[in-house]
Amino acid sequence: MGTPLRAGATFAGGAVRSRAGEFGGDKPPRSRILVVDDENGPRQALRMLLNEDHEVRLASSVREALKALDAGPFQLIITDVRMPERSGVDLLRAVKEAYPGIEVIILTGYGQLETAMKAVEYGAFAYLEKPFDNDAMLKQVDAALRRFYYERNRRALEELALEANRFETLGRVVSGLIHDLGTPLSVIGSQVELLCMRPSAEGAGKRLETMRSQIGLCTEIVRRTMNFLRERPDTFAQLSLNDVVTSCLAVGRPLLRGQRVAVSEDLDPHMPPVLGDFVLVRQAVLNLVTNACYAMAEQKKPQKIVIRTWHDESTASLSVKDTGPGIAQVERNKIFDTFYSTKAEQGTGLGLAVVQNVMRRHRGVVQLADTTGRGAEFILSFPVATRRKGY
Repeated sequence: MGTPLRAGATFAGGAVRSRAGEFGGDKPPRSRILVVDDENGPRQALRMLLNEDHEVRLASSVREALKALDAGPFQLIITDVRMPERSGVDLLRAVKEAYPGIEVIILTGYGQLETAMKAVEYGAFAYLEKPFDNDAMLKQVDAALRRFYYERNRRALEELALEANRFETLGRVVSGLIHDLGTPLSVIGSQVELLCMRPSAEGAGKRLETMRSQIGLCTEIVRRTMNFLRERPDTFAQLSLNDVVTSCLAVGRPLLRGQRVAVSEDLDPHMPPVLGDFVLVRQAVLNLVTNACYAMAEQKKPQKIVIRTWHDESTASLSVKDTGPGIAQVERNKIFDTFYSTKAEQGTGLGLAVVQNVMRRHRGVVQLADTTGRGAEFILSFPVATRRKGY
């Protein structure tokens, strides 16, 4: 038998601590709370305790709880851990899989440490014993809801940062588009001028063919740019990091060509799939590529970017390395902060912050490799996609 947990306690790294009072400020707004317990007494007790400040819905099983979740949004779930058929931990795992933003408080009459640690491992906000103290329950409900609204606001700000970053990338793409269109339009203009001067001269057909091919090139450039503008983050699915690299270089080609940056690829042909949003992952890689271009913009030596992919049993990785001046030691701990830029007034400070946000969404990590004085290398590491059992 494990050591019983005090009411209102949570586990982190094996130590007992309380989250009540972790979030300051005003009282959370009226919220929807789902109470799940196979015994009617505890369900009604929680309804009476919470119903004055919140909208409370009741369920007697995991099956009923999942139906209620499908029918409408909830901010908090309070569930008993021991129930027939499926347990509160089963419900917790299903909720964190399908509705990761919802906070969950686990109740038990057994106080087993092993069960508590498992619940926290799967993302429970708090773990309380039955019979619970009303004040302790109210404090934990208050703290859980504060956390819910804090995280919701944080995600909304991240979405704004991502959209701003897309507009920043759009500016770079359009700048490259204008540069790329300049050459074929110049060719078309000169051929039209020659035809106007000598409309019946020999070679008119050849000049028309040249113009047609250049118009086709312009159309392809515009099509590629419009495809980028239309794409939006959608849903997670299995994707190949090698395909992300190919798409990223297609979008970034105008910038790379305009700055005369040489790109070499060392792609693992046996890369396993990762679970992710293709548009978001490509945006992260595109940010690293464009940052590398700007880092090398003023240097006289050859500008080169190396993109690699590799994997091990559990991780698929992608790196972007440049031959620029590198990142000073004093800046290495700040570069992922939102609005922090090493490019002074020329940068928005969103690029690497968005990369970190994207990696967090994909349960991955972004690292700056130790390449002092030898350029900069950023490594994106994703968990390899595995089939998950549904709930």
